[in-house]
Order: sequence, then C-alpha cells, then structure tokens
Amino acid sequence: MIKRIALLTVIASTLLFSCKNSQSDKNSKEKNTQTETKPKNEKLQKLELEASRLRAGGSIKNVELDNGKATIEYVKDYNEYKKVNPQSSLSKSMWETYWETGEAVKKAMVDGSVKLMKKLDYLNEVNIKIPYKTKTYSIDVKKSKLEKFVGSDFKTIKSDWDNKFSNPYVYDDNGRNKFFTKFGTVE
Repeated sequence: MIKRIALLTVIASTLLFSCKNSQSDKNSKEKNTQTETKPKNEKLQKLELEASRLRAGGSIKNVELDNGKATIEYVKDYNEYKKVNPQSSLSKSMWETYWETGEAVKKAMVDGSVKLMKKLDYLNEVNIKIPYKTKTYSIDVKKSKLEKFVGSDFKTIKSDWDNKFSNPYVYDDNGRNKFFTKFGTVE
C-alpha cells in the first residue's frame, strides 16, 4: 500500500511539473509574441489618443495604422455619432452647426492631417475622411509631398509651426483652399 501511494505521488508530481513547465513555456511564448506586437499596439494607441484630440475628435469612428500610414474616418451623420458616443449630450443641431461654420470640414482635415504627423514621428502619411451630408471629403498628405508644398523640411515645419503651417494653411482661407486643392478631394 505504501509503495502504491509513493508510486502515485511520483506519477502525480511528474504530471504536475511537466504540465506546469509546458504551461510556463506556453506563457513564455505568448509573452514573446505580445512583446513583438506591443510596439505596434502602442503606436496605434498613441494614434487613437492623438486622433481623439483633433477637431471634432469625438466624431471619429475608426482609426487605423499601417506601415506609417494613419487612416482616420469620421462618422457619417448624427445618428452614427450617437452610436459612437451614446453618453454625449450634444444635440443634432449643435453637431450640424459645428460642421457648417467657418469651413470646419476643411479646417479639420488640413490641420488634423499634418498635426498627427507633427505629434507622432512614426507617421509618414495621413488619410482623413469626413462624410458630411451628401459628400465625402478626403485628404491624403504624405510627409515628403508636404515638405515640397510648404518649401521646408518637416523638422523646420515642426519647429516653426505657426509661421510655416498653421497660420498660412489652417487659418488663412486662401492657403487652406490651396492646401485642400492639392491634397484633398470631394466626392
């Protein structure tokens, strides 16, 4: 009887430790996989955070990151906005009024596309889509084409943000329209 108990203890211990080691190996592999994908997840999380800080960032329904290219998609209407933000107290008329004042759609696109590249060094291209009423406004800005358009390297644009970009292309009507004509489309 004692031999049987000893034998069962040895078998149980062997099974227990071999399972534990197998589980430990499995956990180790999972941690390695998470570590390998973690930088991309962190980059996407940072992108989502910065996108939420853009003009009308609460109206963003989708954020993607693929090899240095950010794609930001806004909601198409107030009903979709309420699905994304059910807790919001913003009324439909307030939501519509925001987009109709002061060329808000173009300002959001011009400013947001370059601001994301300014904040996140790993972005080389930003695509933003804003469906509004019956049209879809899109802008696709590549850092290299932006530098040619502005006539300065990106480091200079970042260091002199107001003079090199914000004032001439976001807040100036002619500059904003010129920028949108170069990088944007309306369908």
